[in-house]
Amino acid sequence: MDAAELLVSYQTGNRNFKRAKLAGLDLSGYNLADIDLEEANLEGANLAQANLEGSFLYRANLNHANLKETIFSRAEMWEIDLGQANLKEANLYMANLKGAYLWKANLAIANLSEAFLKNVNFVQCDLWRANLREANLSGANLKGASLKAAALERAKYNESTLFPEGFEPDSAGMRFVSDMRLV
Repeated sequence: MDAAELLVSYQTGNRNFKRAKLAGLDLSGYNLADIDLEEANLEGANLAQANLEGSFLYRANLNHANLKETIFSRAEMWEIDLGQANLKEANLYMANLKGAYLWKANLAIANLSEAFLKNVNFVQCDLWRANLREANLSGANLKGASLKAAALERAKYNESTLFPEGFEPDSAGMRFVSDMRLV
């Protein structure tokens, strides 16, 4: 499927693109709100400045994708592969990224406020000036991540959360919660 076919199908009301092979497509700037891209392959795709608000991206592959300034508010993105993706200034407000893989992703200036980030792999991510206020980081792996100037006030973590060496979560205004089921 090419970009034109997907856009025509979407504009006629189709939202189901499960397991679609869309690697390398340029869908930048398009409104694709509420689209279902479960297990779709979008490796290397360009979705910069696209609107995917409320979309369903369970286990989708967006490895090496350009997602700069893309809107993912309230999207369901569990176990998504965003390794080495460019998410600079992306909006992931209240998105569910449980178990996502973001190894070496660029999340500088991204909005991850109130996002569900349980068990997310943020190893070696750039989170410079990212907004993680009130996010749930229980079990997240932030080893080697850059948290310089990141906003982490009221973000939740537990005993399984792994931080970069020398990082002090309490000094950043984070909240320790021993039983995440109570949150």
